[in-house]
Amino acid sequence: MEKKEKKIVKASTNKKSNVDVGIDSHGKIVKIEHKGEPKERATSKRIIAVCLWLVGIFFEVVGILRLKNVIGWLPSLSDTTFLIICLILDGIAVIIGSQFWKKANHIDPASEKNALKFWVQNNLGVIISVIAFLPIIILVLTDKEMDKKNKTIVSVVGIIVLLIAGVSSYDFNPVSEEQLLRAEQEVLNVNPEGTVYWAPNSKKYHVKQDCPSFSRSETIIEGSVRDAFEAGLTDPCRRCIPELEEDHNHEEEAE
Repeated sequence: MEKKEKKIVKASTNKKSNVDVGIDSHGKIVKIEHKGEPKERATSKRIIAVCLWLVGIFFEVVGILRLKNVIGWLPSLSDTTFLIICLILDGIAVIIGSQFWKKANHIDPASEKNALKFWVQNNLGVIISVIAFLPIIILVLTDKEMDKKNKTIVSVVGIIVLLIAGVSSYDFNPVSEEQLLRAEQEVLNVNPEGTVYWAPNSKKYHVKQDCPSFSRSETIIEGSVRDAFEAGLTDPCRRCIPELEEDHNHEEEAE
């Protein structure tokens, strides 16, 4: 039976993986220098994320000003409806912004050596979610002029949107600089080009284009390790990297 040729799709506009890593005299992975497009892509995504977060906080401020009767435009909308619209728009902006921020962290992650920076950078989306919703929720709950029914409706909507934004902003699979450099070096040991592959439904990235895992995939995406990490694929296929497979087998024997 003739083997069907697979379609190869580029993950990004990168011509090269632009990997600059090495091993020092003690066998540890070291960062020589990272330059060029990956850093620029991460910076662009962070700028977009911050802009969207500011838009979200803007809607929160507008809602607070309406709540305090500082602004009275859009008279056709009740205060309750207006506040709910502001909360929803706030949530949309914060959630989308957090997705850009998480992708940027996977391209240009923080080092585990600075625990505080690592934690803040990977949880900034959750922090922003709290800032973008908690003040207005507290003001609604403590407002003496709003009737109880409307206060309950607005506060419940606010809490629900806050929870959705917080969970969506949380990175359940944070990446460190050390983890990314280690992954790049592992790939370079097998493929000097630093290229990895994955299918649209893959849960891991692969070093070999002819990996048996692609037997049912018509389309294969090609990119760098950073591209794979950006797509949420931070684990390698053990069958593609013999050293990892051997280590995995040794671990199972030890158990």
